[in-house]
Amino acid sequence: MTFTCKFSRVVSSVAGVVLLGAPVQAQSTLPAEYQRLAREVLTEAVNTNTEASIGSTTALAKKLQTRLIAAGYPASDIHIVGPDRKNQNLIVRLRGARSGRKPILLAAHLDVVEARKADWTNDPFLLRLENGFFLGRGAEDDKSGVTVLITNLIRWKREKWIPDRDIIAYFSADEESDATKGVQWVLAHEKALIDAEYALNTDGGGVELANGKPRMFGVEASEKVYVTFRFEAVNPGGHSSRPRPDNAIYALAHALDRLEAFTFPAKLNEVSRTQLERSAALQAPDTAADMRAIARGYLDSGADSTSKAAMARLSRDPTFNALFRTTCVATKLEGGHADNALPQRARATVNCRMLPTDPVTEVEAALKRVAGEGISVVVSDPSTPSDASPLRPELMSLLDQLAARYFPGAPVIPSMALGASDGLFLRNAGIPTYSLSAIAEVDGESNAHGLNEKVREKSIYDAVAFWNDMLHGLAAKTVTLAP
Repeated sequence: MTFTCKFSRVVSSVAGVVLLGAPVQAQSTLPAEYQRLAREVLTEAVNTNTEASIGSTTALAKKLQTRLIAAGYPASDIHIVGPDRKNQNLIVRLRGARSGRKPILLAAHLDVVEARKADWTNDPFLLRLENGFFLGRGAEDDKSGVTVLITNLIRWKREKWIPDRDIIAYFSADEESDATKGVQWVLAHEKALIDAEYALNTDGGGVELANGKPRMFGVEASEKVYVTFRFEAVNPGGHSSRPRPDNAIYALAHALDRLEAFTFPAKLNEVSRTQLERSAALQAPDTAADMRAIARGYLDSGADSTSKAAMARLSRDPTFNALFRTTCVATKLEGGHADNALPQRARATVNCRMLPTDPVTEVEAALKRVAGEGISVVVSDPSTPSDASPLRPELMSLLDQLAARYFPGAPVIPSMALGASDGLFLRNAGIPTYSLSAIAEVDGESNAHGLNEKVREKSIYDAVAFWNDMLHGLAAKTVTLAP
Protein backbone atom coordinates (compact mmCIF):
# COMPACT_ATOMS: atom_id res chain seq x y z
CA MET A 1 0.00 0.00 0.00
CA THR A 2 1.01 3.65 -0.29
CA PHE A 3 1.20 5.52 2.98
CA THR A 4 0.06 9.16 2.75
CA CYS A 5 1.37 11.61 5.29
CA LYS A 6 -1.33 13.62 7.07
CA PHE A 7 1.06 16.49 7.79
CA SER A 8 2.82 18.53 5.14
CA ARG A 9 5.86 19.94 6.91
CA VAL A 10 8.73 18.74 9.06
CA VAL A 11 8.27 19.96 12.60
CA SER A 12 11.51 18.69 14.11
CA SER A 13 14.48 16.39 13.51
CA VAL A 14 16.32 14.44 16.20
CA ALA A 15 19.44 12.30 15.60
CA GLY A 16 18.66 12.07 11.91
CA VAL A 17 15.07 10.86 12.37
CA VAL A 18 12.47 13.01 10.65
CA LEU A 19 9.52 13.50 13.01
CA LEU A 20 6.11 14.22 11.50
CA GLY A 21 2.61 14.45 12.85
CA ALA A 22 1.24 14.66 16.34
CA PRO A 23 3.57 13.22 18.98
CA VAL A 24 2.78 9.65 19.99
CA GLN A 25 4.10 8.53 23.36
CA ALA A 26 5.62 5.06 23.17
CA GLN A 27 5.06 3.37 26.54
CA SER A 28 7.54 0.57 27.14
CA THR A 29 9.35 -1.13 29.97
CA LEU A 30 12.66 -0.37 28.22
CA PRO A 31 14.62 2.28 30.13
CA ALA A 32 14.68 5.69 28.46
CA GLU A 33 18.43 5.61 27.77
CA TYR A 34 18.05 2.43 25.73
CA GLN A 35 15.02 3.79 23.91
CA ARG A 36 17.23 6.68 22.80
CA LEU A 37 20.01 4.29 21.83
CA ALA A 38 17.60 2.12 19.84
CA ARG A 39 16.38 5.17 17.89
CA GLU A 40 19.97 6.16 17.13
CA VAL A 41 20.90 2.66 15.94
CA LEU A 42 17.78 2.26 13.81
CA THR A 43 18.34 5.69 12.28
CA GLU A 44 21.94 4.88 11.39
CA ALA A 45 20.93 1.50 9.99
CA VAL A 46 18.05 2.71 7.80
CA ASN A 47 19.89 5.84 6.63
CA THR A 48 22.76 3.66 5.38
CA ASN A 49 21.81 2.24 1.99
CA THR A 50 22.48 -1.50 1.94
CA GLU A 51 20.72 -2.42 -1.32
CA ALA A 52 22.54 -4.96 -3.49
CA SER A 53 22.68 -2.57 -6.45
CA ILE A 54 24.17 0.65 -5.10
CA GLY A 55 24.34 0.09 -1.35
CA SER A 56 26.98 -1.44 0.90
CA THR A 57 26.63 -3.69 3.94
CA THR A 58 30.31 -2.95 4.63
CA ALA A 59 29.52 0.72 5.25
CA LEU A 60 26.93 -0.17 7.89
CA ALA A 61 29.13 -2.88 9.43
CA LYS A 62 31.90 -0.31 9.99
CA LYS A 63 29.51 2.18 11.60
CA LEU A 64 28.23 -0.49 13.97
CA GLN A 65 31.80 -1.58 14.70
CA THR A 66 32.58 1.97 15.82
CA ARG A 67 29.65 1.88 18.25
CA LEU A 68 30.68 -1.48 19.65
CA ILE A 69 34.29 -0.43 20.22
CA ALA A 70 33.10 2.74 21.95
CA ALA A 71 30.95 0.55 24.21
CA GLY A 72 34.02 -1.45 25.30
CA TYR A 73 34.26 -4.39 22.92
CA PRO A 74 37.88 -5.15 22.04
CA ALA A 75 38.69 -4.95 18.35
CA SER A 76 39.83 -8.58 18.52
CA ASP A 77 36.24 -9.65 19.26
CA ILE A 78 34.78 -7.83 16.25
CA HIS A 79 35.21 -9.19 12.75
CA ILE A 80 34.18 -7.69 9.42
CA VAL A 81 34.52 -10.41 6.79
CA GLY A 82 33.22 -11.19 3.34
CA PRO A 83 34.06 -11.95 -0.27
CA ASP A 84 34.47 -8.37 -1.48
CA ARG A 85 34.68 -4.78 -0.28
CA LYS A 86 30.99 -4.08 -0.77
CA ASN A 87 29.44 -7.17 0.84
CA GLN A 88 30.91 -7.66 4.28
CA ASN A 89 29.44 -9.42 7.33
CA LEU A 90 29.78 -8.23 10.92
CA ILE A 91 30.45 -10.71 13.75
CA VAL A 92 30.89 -9.68 17.40
CA ARG A 93 31.48 -11.84 20.47
CA LEU A 94 30.45 -10.99 24.03
CA ARG A 95 32.77 -12.98 26.27
CA GLY A 96 31.08 -15.03 28.97
CA ALA A 97 32.17 -17.23 31.83
CA ARG A 98 34.36 -20.21 30.99
CA SER A 99 31.64 -22.77 31.59
CA GLY A 100 32.50 -25.05 28.70
CA ARG A 101 29.09 -24.44 27.14
CA LYS A 102 28.89 -23.67 23.44
CA PRO A 103 27.90 -20.11 22.53
CA ILE A 104 24.44 -18.90 21.63
CA LEU A 105 24.33 -17.24 18.21
CA LEU A 106 22.14 -14.19 17.60
CA ALA A 107 21.40 -13.28 13.98
CA ALA A 108 20.12 -10.38 11.89
CA HIS A 109 20.82 -9.23 8.34
CA LEU A 110 22.23 -5.92 7.15
CA ASP A 111 21.02 -5.90 3.54
CA VAL A 112 17.62 -4.79 2.28
CA VAL A 113 15.59 -5.28 -0.86
CA GLU A 114 15.72 -2.60 -3.54
CA ALA A 115 13.69 0.59 -3.00
CA ARG A 116 13.04 3.03 -5.86
CA LYS A 117 12.97 6.50 -4.33
CA ALA A 118 10.54 7.73 -7.01
CA ASP A 119 7.93 5.17 -5.93
CA TRP A 120 8.00 6.05 -2.23
CA THR A 121 6.09 8.86 -0.56
CA ASN A 122 9.40 9.97 0.98
CA ASP A 123 13.10 9.03 0.77
CA PRO A 124 13.27 5.32 1.72
CA PHE A 125 16.76 5.83 3.16
CA LEU A 126 15.83 8.61 5.57
CA LEU A 127 14.13 7.19 8.67
CA ARG A 128 10.89 8.94 9.60
CA LEU A 129 8.92 8.76 12.85
CA GLU A 130 5.29 9.42 12.08
CA ASN A 131 2.25 8.79 14.28
CA GLY A 132 4.00 6.09 16.29
CA PHE A 133 5.62 4.33 13.33
CA PHE A 134 9.18 4.33 12.01
CA LEU A 135 9.17 4.37 8.21
CA GLY A 136 12.01 3.50 5.83
CA ARG A 137 13.45 0.65 3.81
CA GLY A 138 14.43 -2.09 6.23
CA ALA A 139 12.70 -0.44 9.20
CA GLU A 140 11.08 -3.81 9.84
CA ASP A 141 13.06 -6.24 7.63
CA ASP A 142 15.57 -6.55 9.15
CA LYS A 143 17.07 -3.38 10.54
CA SER A 144 14.67 -3.70 13.43
CA GLY A 145 16.57 -6.92 14.23
CA VAL A 146 19.91 -5.16 13.83
CA THR A 147 18.68 -2.52 16.27
CA VAL A 148 17.50 -5.09 18.82
CA LEU A 149 20.85 -6.87 18.85
CA ILE A 150 23.17 -3.83 18.75
CA THR A 151 21.22 -2.02 21.47
CA ASN A 152 21.43 -5.06 23.72
CA LEU A 153 25.10 -5.72 22.99
CA ILE A 154 25.87 -2.18 24.11
CA ARG A 155 23.53 -2.47 27.10
CA TRP A 156 25.23 -5.66 28.27
CA LYS A 157 28.61 -3.93 28.19
CA ARG A 158 27.31 -0.89 30.05
CA GLU A 159 25.71 -3.07 32.71
CA LYS A 160 28.78 -5.34 32.89
CA TRP A 161 26.72 -8.47 32.36
CA ILE A 162 28.74 -11.67 32.05
CA PRO A 163 26.69 -14.53 30.59
CA ASP A 164 27.38 -18.17 31.45
CA ARG A 165 28.89 -18.68 27.98
CA ASP A 166 29.92 -16.55 24.99
CA ILE A 167 27.20 -14.75 23.06
CA ILE A 168 27.91 -14.25 19.34
CA ALA A 169 25.98 -11.75 17.23
CA TYR A 170 26.11 -12.25 13.47
CA PHE A 171 24.94 -9.55 11.04
CA SER A 172 24.84 -11.01 7.54
CA ALA A 173 25.18 -9.55 4.08
CA ASP A 174 23.20 -10.77 1.07
CA GLU A 175 20.28 -12.45 2.88
CA GLU A 176 17.76 -10.89 0.51
CA SER A 177 19.31 -12.51 -2.58
CA ASP A 178 21.11 -15.88 -2.54
CA ALA A 179 23.24 -15.55 0.62
CA THR A 180 26.41 -16.48 -1.29
CA LYS A 181 28.14 -13.34 0.02
CA GLY A 182 26.54 -13.68 3.43
CA VAL A 183 25.88 -16.73 5.56
CA GLN A 184 26.99 -19.22 2.91
CA TRP A 185 30.34 -17.45 2.56
CA VAL A 186 30.83 -17.22 6.33
CA LEU A 187 29.99 -20.90 6.85
CA ALA A 188 32.43 -21.85 4.10
CA HIS A 189 35.31 -19.59 5.20
CA GLU A 190 34.83 -18.44 8.81
CA LYS A 191 32.48 -20.94 10.44
CA ALA A 192 34.49 -20.96 13.68
CA LEU A 193 33.47 -17.32 14.24
CA ILE A 194 29.75 -18.20 14.40
CA ASP A 195 29.73 -21.85 15.50
CA ALA A 196 27.21 -22.22 18.30
CA GLU A 197 24.91 -24.60 20.16
CA TYR A 198 21.91 -22.94 18.52
CA ALA A 199 20.87 -19.66 16.94
CA LEU A 200 18.16 -17.09 17.68
CA ASN A 201 17.23 -15.19 14.54
CA THR A 202 15.51 -11.79 14.50
CA ASP A 203 14.41 -12.31 10.89
CA GLY A 204 11.13 -14.15 11.34
CA GLY A 205 8.47 -15.01 13.86
CA GLY A 206 6.94 -12.09 15.73
CA VAL A 207 3.77 -11.08 17.52
CA GLU A 208 0.47 -10.79 15.68
CA LEU A 209 -1.91 -8.11 16.95
CA ALA A 210 -5.68 -8.21 16.51
CA ASN A 211 -8.15 -5.62 17.77
CA GLY A 212 -5.31 -3.87 19.54
CA LYS A 213 -4.30 -6.94 21.57
CA PRO A 214 -1.61 -9.61 21.15
CA ARG A 215 -3.07 -12.65 19.41
CA MET A 216 -0.08 -14.99 19.04
CA PHE A 217 3.70 -15.12 19.50
CA GLY A 218 5.29 -16.91 16.56
CA VAL A 219 8.54 -18.89 16.62
CA GLU A 220 9.80 -20.28 13.32
CA ALA A 221 11.65 -23.53 13.99
CA SER A 222 11.53 -24.95 10.48
CA GLU A 223 11.43 -23.85 6.85
CA LYS A 224 10.21 -25.46 3.68
CA VAL A 225 12.96 -26.28 1.22
CA TYR A 226 13.08 -24.39 -2.09
CA VAL A 227 13.82 -26.21 -5.36
CA THR A 228 12.91 -25.49 -8.98
CA PHE A 229 12.45 -27.97 -11.83
CA ARG A 230 12.17 -27.56 -15.60
CA PHE A 231 9.62 -29.56 -17.57
CA GLU A 232 10.51 -29.74 -21.26
CA ALA A 233 8.99 -31.29 -24.37
CA VAL A 234 10.89 -31.43 -27.68
CA ASN A 235 9.69 -32.22 -31.19
CA PRO A 236 11.03 -32.13 -34.79
CA GLY A 237 8.42 -29.45 -35.56
CA GLY A 238 7.51 -28.56 -39.11
CA HIS A 239 5.18 -26.33 -41.11
CA SER A 240 2.09 -25.11 -39.27
CA SER A 241 -0.05 -25.80 -42.35
CA ARG A 242 0.35 -29.53 -41.70
CA PRO A 243 -0.24 -30.15 -37.98
CA ARG A 244 0.99 -33.48 -36.67
CA PRO A 245 -0.48 -35.46 -33.75
CA ASP A 246 2.60 -35.00 -31.54
CA ASN A 247 2.99 -31.34 -30.58
CA ALA A 248 5.48 -30.11 -27.97
CA ILE A 249 3.12 -27.49 -26.56
CA TYR A 250 0.21 -29.94 -26.28
CA ALA A 251 2.45 -32.57 -24.68
CA LEU A 252 3.65 -30.08 -22.10
CA ALA A 253 0.11 -28.83 -21.47
CA HIS A 254 -1.09 -32.37 -20.77
CA ALA A 255 1.80 -32.85 -18.32
CA LEU A 256 0.85 -29.64 -16.54
CA ASP A 257 -2.78 -30.80 -16.36
CA ARG A 258 -1.56 -33.89 -14.53
CA LEU A 259 0.62 -31.75 -12.25
CA GLU A 260 -2.38 -29.56 -11.40
CA ALA A 261 -4.36 -32.63 -10.33
CA PHE A 262 -1.47 -34.19 -8.36
CA THR A 263 -1.15 -33.78 -4.58
CA PHE A 264 1.81 -34.83 -2.48
CA PRO A 265 0.96 -36.82 0.66
CA ALA A 266 0.33 -34.94 3.89
CA LYS A 267 2.94 -35.27 6.65
CA LEU A 268 3.47 -33.64 10.04
CA ASN A 269 6.67 -33.06 11.97
CA GLU A 270 7.17 -31.93 15.58
CA VAL A 271 6.96 -28.27 14.60
CA SER A 272 3.85 -28.43 12.40
CA ARG A 273 2.06 -30.73 14.88
CA THR A 274 2.76 -28.36 17.77
CA GLN A 275 1.72 -25.43 15.56
CA LEU A 276 -1.68 -27.06 14.99
CA GLU A 277 -2.15 -27.93 18.67
CA ARG A 278 -1.24 -24.49 20.00
CA SER A 279 -2.99 -22.38 17.36
CA ALA A 280 -6.28 -24.29 17.23
CA ALA A 281 -7.74 -22.14 20.01
CA LEU A 282 -7.35 -19.06 17.79
CA GLN A 283 -9.62 -20.47 15.06
CA ALA A 284 -13.34 -20.89 14.57
CA PRO A 285 -14.73 -24.00 16.31
CA ASP A 286 -15.06 -26.18 13.18
CA THR A 287 -11.54 -25.32 11.99
CA ALA A 288 -10.14 -25.83 15.49
CA ALA A 289 -11.73 -29.28 15.70
CA ASP A 290 -10.20 -30.26 12.36
CA MET A 291 -6.77 -28.97 13.42
CA ARG A 292 -6.86 -31.01 16.63
CA ALA A 293 -8.07 -34.11 14.77
CA ILE A 294 -5.17 -33.83 12.32
CA ALA A 295 -2.62 -33.28 15.09
CA ARG A 296 -3.91 -36.39 16.89
CA GLY A 297 -4.57 -38.61 13.91
CA TYR A 298 -1.69 -38.06 11.49
CA LEU A 299 1.09 -40.32 12.77
CA ASP A 300 4.08 -41.98 11.11
CA SER A 301 2.06 -45.20 10.98
CA GLY A 302 -0.77 -43.58 9.03
CA ALA A 303 -3.97 -41.63 9.64
CA ASP A 304 -7.48 -42.53 10.81
CA SER A 305 -10.64 -41.72 8.86
CA THR A 306 -11.58 -38.75 11.07
CA SER A 307 -8.23 -37.01 10.59
CA LYS A 308 -8.24 -37.81 6.86
CA ALA A 309 -11.61 -36.12 6.48
CA ALA A 310 -10.34 -33.12 8.46
CA MET A 311 -7.21 -33.00 6.29
CA ALA A 312 -9.33 -32.96 3.13
CA ARG A 313 -11.36 -30.02 4.43
CA LEU A 314 -8.46 -27.88 5.63
CA SER A 315 -6.33 -28.64 2.56
CA ARG A 316 -8.76 -26.53 0.51
CA ASP A 317 -7.16 -23.53 2.19
CA PRO A 318 -3.82 -22.68 0.43
CA THR A 319 -2.03 -21.83 3.69
CA PHE A 320 -3.04 -25.05 5.47
CA ASN A 321 -2.29 -27.04 2.33
CA ALA A 322 1.23 -25.59 2.20
CA LEU A 323 1.74 -26.46 5.87
CA PHE A 324 0.73 -30.08 5.42
CA ARG A 325 2.63 -31.14 2.32
CA THR A 326 5.25 -30.47 -0.34
CA THR A 327 3.78 -28.27 -3.08
CA CYS A 328 4.89 -27.85 -6.69
CA VAL A 329 3.38 -25.30 -9.06
CA ALA A 330 4.01 -24.10 -12.61
CA THR A 331 5.28 -20.50 -12.53
CA LYS A 332 6.64 -19.79 -16.06
CA LEU A 333 5.94 -20.98 -19.62
CA GLU A 334 7.73 -20.68 -22.96
CA GLY A 335 7.34 -22.51 -26.23
CA GLY A 336 7.54 -22.33 -29.99
CA HIS A 337 9.78 -20.22 -32.17
CA ALA A 338 7.61 -18.84 -35.02
CA ASP A 339 3.95 -18.06 -35.70
CA ASN A 340 3.90 -20.30 -38.78
CA ALA A 341 5.91 -23.24 -37.45
CA LEU A 342 5.07 -26.22 -35.28
CA PRO A 343 6.79 -25.88 -31.89
CA GLN A 344 10.11 -27.65 -31.57
CA ARG A 345 10.36 -27.02 -27.84
CA ALA A 346 8.08 -26.12 -24.92
CA ARG A 347 9.25 -25.51 -21.36
CA ALA A 348 7.65 -24.86 -17.99
CA THR A 349 9.25 -23.75 -14.74
CA VAL A 350 7.87 -25.69 -11.76
CA ASN A 351 8.72 -24.30 -8.34
CA CYS A 352 8.50 -26.60 -5.32
CA ARG A 353 8.48 -25.88 -1.60
CA MET A 354 9.35 -29.21 0.01
CA LEU A 355 8.71 -30.37 3.54
CA PRO A 356 12.04 -30.71 5.38
CA THR A 357 11.48 -34.48 5.61
CA ASP A 358 10.92 -34.97 1.85
CA PRO A 359 14.16 -35.84 -0.01
CA VAL A 360 14.53 -33.98 -3.29
CA THR A 361 15.19 -37.29 -5.08
CA GLU A 362 11.73 -38.54 -4.07
CA VAL A 363 10.08 -35.29 -5.14
CA GLU A 364 11.89 -35.44 -8.50
CA ALA A 365 10.84 -39.06 -8.99
CA ALA A 366 7.21 -38.18 -8.26
CA LEU A 367 7.29 -35.31 -10.77
CA LYS A 368 8.73 -37.57 -13.45
CA ARG A 369 5.88 -40.03 -12.93
CA VAL A 370 3.36 -37.18 -13.16
CA ALA A 371 4.97 -35.64 -16.27
CA GLY A 372 4.96 -38.96 -18.10
CA GLU A 373 6.83 -40.15 -21.16
CA GLY A 374 8.24 -37.59 -23.56
CA ILE A 375 8.67 -34.88 -20.91
CA SER A 376 12.09 -34.34 -19.38
CA VAL A 377 12.18 -33.20 -15.75
CA VAL A 378 15.44 -31.71 -14.48
CA VAL A 379 16.47 -29.61 -11.50
CA SER A 380 17.16 -26.03 -12.63
CA ASP A 381 17.65 -24.46 -9.18
CA PRO A 382 18.87 -27.04 -6.65
CA SER A 383 17.73 -27.32 -3.05
CA THR A 384 19.57 -26.84 0.21
CA PRO A 385 18.14 -29.42 2.65
CA SER A 386 17.33 -28.11 6.11
CA ASP A 387 15.92 -30.27 8.90
CA ALA A 388 13.44 -28.82 11.38
CA SER A 389 15.03 -27.59 14.61
CA PRO A 390 13.97 -29.53 17.72
CA LEU A 391 11.79 -27.55 20.12
CA ARG A 392 14.19 -26.99 23.00
CA PRO A 393 12.30 -27.28 26.33
CA GLU A 394 14.34 -24.55 28.08
CA LEU A 395 13.71 -22.10 25.25
CA MET A 396 10.00 -22.88 24.85
CA SER A 397 9.39 -22.70 28.61
CA LEU A 398 11.13 -19.33 28.87
CA LEU A 399 9.25 -17.97 25.85
CA ASP A 400 5.96 -19.00 27.45
CA GLN A 401 6.90 -17.01 30.57
CA LEU A 402 8.13 -13.93 28.74
CA ALA A 403 5.26 -13.86 26.26
CA ALA A 404 2.78 -14.00 29.14
CA ARG A 405 4.39 -10.90 30.57
CA TYR A 406 5.12 -8.83 27.47
CA PHE A 407 2.22 -9.98 25.31
CA PRO A 408 -0.49 -11.27 27.67
CA GLY A 409 -2.98 -13.61 26.09
CA ALA A 410 -0.74 -14.50 23.14
CA PRO A 411 0.17 -18.22 23.04
CA VAL A 412 3.66 -19.13 21.85
CA ILE A 413 3.21 -21.02 18.58
CA PRO A 414 6.07 -22.77 16.75
CA SER A 415 5.71 -22.69 12.99
CA MET A 416 7.24 -23.83 9.74
CA ALA A 417 8.08 -20.87 7.52
CA LEU A 418 6.86 -21.21 3.95
CA GLY A 419 9.68 -18.95 2.71
CA ALA A 420 13.39 -18.96 3.53
CA SER A 421 15.99 -17.07 5.57
CA ASP A 422 19.58 -17.46 6.76
CA GLY A 423 18.19 -20.08 9.14
CA LEU A 424 18.03 -22.49 6.19
CA PHE A 425 21.83 -22.51 5.91
CA LEU A 426 22.51 -22.41 9.66
CA ARG A 427 20.33 -25.47 10.25
CA ASN A 428 22.02 -27.25 7.37
CA ALA A 429 25.38 -26.48 9.01
CA GLY A 430 24.32 -28.13 12.26
CA ILE A 431 23.17 -25.02 14.14
CA PRO A 432 19.48 -25.36 15.13
CA THR A 433 17.80 -22.00 14.50
CA TYR A 434 14.72 -20.31 15.93
CA SER A 435 13.33 -17.10 14.42
CA LEU A 436 11.46 -14.96 16.95
CA SER A 437 11.69 -11.24 16.27
CA ALA A 438 9.28 -10.29 19.10
CA ILE A 439 8.18 -7.37 16.87
CA ALA A 440 4.43 -6.80 17.34
CA GLU A 441 2.29 -5.77 14.39
CA VAL A 442 -1.02 -6.32 12.66
CA ASP A 443 -0.68 -8.94 9.93
CA GLY A 444 0.65 -7.26 6.77
CA GLU A 445 1.00 -3.87 8.45
CA SER A 446 4.74 -3.46 7.94
CA ASN A 447 4.61 -3.95 4.15
CA ALA A 448 8.14 -5.37 4.28
CA HIS A 449 9.73 -5.50 0.80
CA GLY A 450 7.05 -3.06 -0.36
CA LEU A 451 6.42 0.67 -0.44
CA ASN A 452 6.68 2.75 2.72
CA GLU A 453 7.81 -0.11 4.95
CA LYS A 454 7.17 0.62 8.61
CA VAL A 455 7.35 -0.71 12.15
CA ARG A 456 5.73 0.46 15.37
CA GLU A 457 8.05 2.53 17.55
CA LYS A 458 6.82 0.76 20.69
CA SER A 459 7.40 -2.63 19.06
CA ILE A 460 11.10 -1.81 18.66
CA TYR A 461 11.49 -0.89 22.33
CA ASP A 462 9.50 -3.91 23.55
CA ALA A 463 11.55 -6.26 21.37
CA VAL A 464 14.81 -4.83 22.75
CA ALA A 465 13.56 -5.40 26.31
CA PHE A 466 12.24 -8.88 25.45
CA TRP A 467 15.55 -10.02 23.97
CA ASN A 468 17.45 -8.68 26.98
CA ASP A 469 15.30 -10.75 29.33
CA MET A 470 15.42 -13.76 27.02
CA LEU A 471 19.21 -13.85 26.90
CA HIS A 472 19.48 -13.34 30.64
CA GLY A 473 17.13 -16.30 31.04
CA LEU A 474 19.05 -18.54 28.67
CA ALA A 475 22.60 -17.61 29.63
CA ALA A 476 22.46 -16.90 33.35
CA LYS A 477 21.94 -19.13 36.38
CA THR A 478 19.40 -16.72 37.86
CA VAL A 479 16.60 -15.16 35.87
CA THR A 480 15.72 -11.64 36.98
CA LEU A 481 13.07 -9.89 34.93
CA ALA A 482 13.06 -6.11 34.82
CA PRO A 483 10.26 -4.55 36.92
